[in-house]
Amino acid sequence: MQALQKTLFILALLALFPQTVRHLYVKWFEPTSSVLDKYEPPVKEGIKQAGSLDELVKQYDEAKKKADEAKKKAEDETRKKASEAEGHDAAIVYQAPDSEREILKASIQEWESRAKEIFELRFFWSCGLVLLLLGLLCYRQQYLWSGLTLITTGISEMIWWTSPTFRWEGGSKEFEKLLTNKIAFSLATIVLLLITGYFAERINSLRVKRA
Repeated sequence: MQALQKTLFILALLALFPQTVRHLYVKWFEPTSSVLDKYEPPVKEGIKQAGSLDELVKQYDEAKKKADEAKKKAEDETRKKASEAEGHDAAIVYQAPDSEREILKASIQEWESRAKEIFELRFFWSCGLVLLLLGLLCYRQQYLWSGLTLITTGISEMIWWTSPTFRWEGGSKEFEKLLTNKIAFSLATIVLLLITGYFAERINSLRVKRA
């Protein structure tokens, strides 16, 4: 039993330490600039500066309004000018605002996706914590196999939901929030794992003495 416990403990640490280091790297050390940044449309900078989903929605509303107006203007020009070349030039007028709108739409969808990930991380990590506490309680009551199963399940849940399952370019505020949550919960999982290991050792020592 003790050999299995130590093996599981080591495996859990081997999973937690590398992923926590990766989170820290992405947040503070990973290069984010590119020589191509100067060629990005202005809307990208607005997306990076947005502090909330409402701000992105406001930008999207403005881009949609511009696109609709440009499209209407292009249609009016097309009716006035029968020339194919002039009609082509008029169509180009609304392509840029429409492209802006699509970029903002994708960013809003990404933001909502990250917000969902944050909620899932907090919810399922909390479920893992409950399982861990139940496992420790069972272990203390000498239900060793049941306790070990619950502890392992709880820690596995925490490791899974703090793992680096994301990759999103753009560096929006919601991405930073997700990354911060991943770091915080990864560190909390490491601390809880160390406490659990100490607790299990104490119980095993007491059981041996009584025997």
